[in-house]
Amino acid sequence: MKIKKENKIWLIALTGFILFYFLWLLIWQDNEYLRISGGNVFSIIGTFIPSMWLLSAYRKSKLKINKVYWLLLFLSTFSYLIGEIFSFYSETILIVPSPSLSLYEIFYMASVLFCLFAFVFIIWRQANKAMFTKFIFDIGVVMTVSITFSWYYILEPFIEQGNVSLLSLSVNLYYPIIDILLLLCVSAFYFGGEEFFSKRVLNYILIGLSIQIFSGSIHFFEIAQGIYFSGKWIDPLFILPELLIGYTALIGRESERKTAIEIEKLDNYSLSIWQLILPYLLVIFLFFFMITKSNGLDMISVGSGLSITFVLLRQFVVISENRKLVKQYYQKTEELAVSEERYRSLFEYHPDSVFSFDLQGKIESMNSVGATLIGDDPNALNGFPIADFIEQHYTANQNEQLSTTKNEVPSSHEFTLKNKDGSDLNIDMTHIPILVKNKLVGSFGIGRDITEKKLNEEKIHFYAYHDYLTGLGNRRLFEEKLTHLLKQAKEENLTFAILFVDVDKFKEINDHYGHEAGDILLSALADRIKIYADSTALSARMGGDEFTILIKEIAEYNVQEEIAALSKLLNEPYSVNDIEIHCTSSIGFAYYPTDGTTLTELLSKADSAMYRVKKSGKPFR
Repeated sequence: MKIKKENKIWLIALTGFILFYFLWLLIWQDNEYLRISGGNVFSIIGTFIPSMWLLSAYRKSKLKINKVYWLLLFLSTFSYLIGEIFSFYSETILIVPSPSLSLYEIFYMASVLFCLFAFVFIIWRQANKAMFTKFIFDIGVVMTVSITFSWYYILEPFIEQGNVSLLSLSVNLYYPIIDILLLLCVSAFYFGGEEFFSKRVLNYILIGLSIQIFSGSIHFFEIAQGIYFSGKWIDPLFILPELLIGYTALIGRESERKTAIEIEKLDNYSLSIWQLILPYLLVIFLFFFMITKSNGLDMISVGSGLSITFVLLRQFVVISENRKLVKQYYQKTEELAVSEERYRSLFEYHPDSVFSFDLQGKIESMNSVGATLIGDDPNALNGFPIADFIEQHYTANQNEQLSTTKNEVPSSHEFTLKNKDGSDLNIDMTHIPILVKNKLVGSFGIGRDITEKKLNEEKIHFYAYHDYLTGLGNRRLFEEKLTHLLKQAKEENLTFAILFVDVDKFKEINDHYGHEAGDILLSALADRIKIYADSTALSARMGGDEFTILIKEIAEYNVQEEIAALSKLLNEPYSVNDIEIHCTSSIGFAYYPTDGTTLTELLSKADSAMYRVKKSGKPFR
């Protein structure tokens, strides 16, 4: 965030710098020395600053491709800086007007050439071989057509008039030709999407080069007419492209990627229609021009021949690449078919139900297991939301899971699904995001029927607290409930009684009738205890033939009446395997808080009371 803010400040400063440059030329338009010397100082500052930015980017860059790119751009702005320093020395210190063609012109020429090399280097390293070869031939066509028309319309007439030397015009013509080539590079970047640079960087490069071409064209015509002089209004436009290209080095600091140009190798580059037909249009135009204007073997004929040669070579590369593309197409088609079959096999033959959902949770497809789970034809359910088959109190959770999946995060949840015949099934579903070209398009839902697992878990949990034979609570449940009740009774001054039941002479019954009959007898006795306890009391089998009943909110003087009622119920005959068995039970009790205030005290007192009853043969505690 801090770097972005600094860059905004730099951009405002650059804008103010150029505006102040224009203002300086306007204020001192009548004072030639101040206008030229001040303009030279502005130009030196305007090339020194981006040179430092680019040099810093070169030093900080870690990848070789980046270092070469930033180095070439640094050499471009630094060469321009040296040219401006020589110009300043000549015009401000020596006070000698700069000639249209001077020795230090080579630094200006090197500046645009280094810039071109930087962009060509990126295309060479980032593009595939076929794309780079076509790009070179496109450059050849554009350069040939540019030189041909420049010769016919500009160079040849001026040479015939003798107003300017061929060397001078050739040097000045060098700039617009290079600018056109630079624009061709940027076109390759632009139409290639953001494969070479970020769009923001591209915009600054495009603006800078457009300004450079515009100012270069005006400069060329003024030089050709002999009316250019230093300190004109177009001078700031020569510096602005250097500043904008240098500014791209600052943009690279904003990204977490090491620089703005550190990107993946370009494999899927696509050309626009204009890029495809531009070389052919130029050759056709030049060919017709040759027919109407050429007089035998001249520059137009030579240019036409060269451009046609470039196009033919380019076409050879295109045909060769197309053959490779066709071969790759068939290979990819076969690979896609194999991949589709593998996916279909995984999808269709997965042992669990597999659903494909859109972003709204609607079913797009399902495998046969999923169709069997819901109980309908797979295609008949396409377009239906999965929420239609989920119990209502689970739908909110389902929507939450879909939202989580939209964040490209796998998620799992359990819900109850009602299939077509009305059965409830417990489902554990995992949602997996479906990403196509890094874009979320839906999700897979892999659902496992855990109904049996749930029932087993519930059964395991039930028998962890209940007796397997009788279905009554076990010692663990009774003691936990009693511990909780003791705490509650202490806080709320409650009273309760514990009845302790033991079957008389059960061992003899077991020995005489067998263990199976004994188990049936205990189950029947437990059923009578359930009837007695109903929902108001807690009953449990403590082990063997011993049972307990916990009665809440009972007066101590009413306990004997309850024992009498229970004893009458339990002492009635039992039918076991068509045999009538007469069996009695001994019942003792302990009362809270009279007989104790702890679990151990109360159970011990109730057990002792039961044995006293068993010995005496009558209710007693």
